[in-house]
Amino acid sequence: MKKSILKLSLILLFVMLLTACSIPFIPEVPPASYSTEAAINILANKYILMDSGWINGFGDIELGDGRYAVFDGVDGLLMAFKYDDQKDARENWDKVTKKFGNPFKLKYFKVNMGAYGVFTVRLENTDLYAWFKENWLFIITGDNIERFIADINTIYKSISR
Repeated sequence: MKKSILKLSLILLFVMLLTACSIPFIPEVPPASYSTEAAINILANKYILMDSGWINGFGDIELGDGRYAVFDGVDGLLMAFKYDDQKDARENWDKVTKKFGNPFKLKYFKVNMGAYGVFTVRLENTDLYAWFKENWLFIITGDNIERFIADINTIYKSISR
């Protein structure tokens, strides 16, 4: 009995360690004082902003007021949503993960650490990345967008210090 419990515990510990190491990134977000427009404009220091405008969701998912942005050299679309409460950011992130989440899809990953959540999935011919932290929700769709996401994270990390 004790040996089986020990084996099970070791297996669970191993799985948890593998899962913890596989988080694609720990999300960074702009300071709470930033607006969605400012959150997008700060990225224009690295990428040329081609188009930006107001949105209220993603596809048929209502997410509240936000902004989208298209940058030169990025094969994708950035969407930023800011809420009054972190609970709203998490609930809206859940809407996205429930709609597109399927662990049998390629490049599927979902982790909710309470204070932040990261979700990635490969859809037909595009990647979907969504993350929340504090009162922010970001969604990026596109192809080969990993470098863009890493740059966003680096920029937000540098301004939130």
